[in-house]
Amino acid sequence: MTDTIETATDADELTRDTVALTRELIRNGCVNDGTPDSGAEHRSVASLERFLHGAGAELEVVEPHPGRTSLVATVPGTDPDAPALLLLGHLDVVPVGDGWSRDPFGGELVDGVLWGRGALDMLHLTAAYASVLRRAARSPRRGRLILAAVADEESGGRYGAEWIVRNRPELVRADGVLSETGGIPLAVGGAVRGVTVTVGEKGITGRRVEVAGHPRHASTPYGADNAIVTAAGIVGRLAAAGDLLELDDLWPRYVAALDVSEELRAALVDPETIDEAIPLLGPLAGLAHALTRTTYSPDVIRGGDKLNVVPGRATIDVDVRTMPGTDAETVDAHLLEAAGPAADRVRIQPLGGTTPATRSPLDTPLYAALAEAVAAAHPGAEAVPVIAPGGADSRFFRRMGIPAYGFGMFSPRWTHAEFRHLVHSDDERIDVDSIHLAAHAVERVVGRVLG
Repeated sequence: MTDTIETATDADELTRDTVALTRELIRNGCVNDGTPDSGAEHRSVASLERFLHGAGAELEVVEPHPGRTSLVATVPGTDPDAPALLLLGHLDVVPVGDGWSRDPFGGELVDGVLWGRGALDMLHLTAAYASVLRRAARSPRRGRLILAAVADEESGGRYGAEWIVRNRPELVRADGVLSETGGIPLAVGGAVRGVTVTVGEKGITGRRVEVAGHPRHASTPYGADNAIVTAAGIVGRLAAAGDLLELDDLWPRYVAALDVSEELRAALVDPETIDEAIPLLGPLAGLAHALTRTTYSPDVIRGGDKLNVVPGRATIDVDVRTMPGTDAETVDAHLLEAAGPAADRVRIQPLGGTTPATRSPLDTPLYAALAEAVAAAHPGAEAVPVIAPGGADSRFFRRMGIPAYGFGMFSPRWTHAEFRHLVHSDDERIDVDSIHLAAHAVERVVGRVLG
């Protein structure tokens, strides 16, 4: 059956509003391919302006580049000394591939599942934020509630959150931030034992390893100092050496909520056995690997100018994702170690900008409210703090000293592996039960924090 909300909550106004708005945002097709003129987030800003019209919220639109618009909506609190909470959602989505079984911009609702690019990342949450704010405007809380629905998250935030923080910080000044990449249930024996809350993210620092050789005629390659051959050896040693294992205090809490044997759980928190244990996690192995170390991915290698000339220079571009506390010196030292006997012919250069790792504290009123919302949605479950391996807009606020958490709420049908499989993938979708849980969890947190 199509276009029907087939859940026990089909009479729920908050869920209905959130589903309808999510479908509209999907259909707007705000695809961000990384170029300045893509995105067209102005379409979804217009949708939100219509949705919030007359609700009593203060609306302001910013447009750093034509079409790259963001909306900031504010419901003033009744007490100027009460805390302010920012709901941070993005409007852009990544491009689609050709493997979809449904229209990626159709916003189809089939048997309680909503399909479309951005349904999971993160249009359903942005819609939930707008729906919660519209309801909050009817009866303002003590504290101020802000919604920032921003452009350009999928390409780093230059025309969205980063621009606002740098140029209009007064619009988004708050005591805490809620955003994406949380809410994944961790079930044991069918019962939800924990729900993830993203409290930080790894840093990103690119490195270019420049390798020197000596050019000569390629007709006599024996004994040549071929920069490409040397570079290939470095890549091989980098892969063999592995990444820098760094088990933080959050990892054991995540492992404790996994549905695995006690033996495997013990192996996963032991530095001596974790590398042998991770493959036993199956589809979750890649995430587990990323959450426990600074990773080095050699993504681009270049060298040579002409077929009959031994190359005198080659470069290796390495994507490095750092754990909190890992500095540039540690990154470079690991790369030099991988260079081995070629270290004296290697120069390491920064590649692109550096995004430091960020992390928010756990002893805040906002985190306590999130833990309370988790227990309300899944009785007996605990909030499980995690670090995200990728980047999101929350980092801009953590750098300002504002606690920011990735938070949502998914139904027990979801696993962490399935979530990561569908984000940015073909046939992206989300069930209405999860939309219901997320919208009500956010509303609960708003009430708890703002009074």
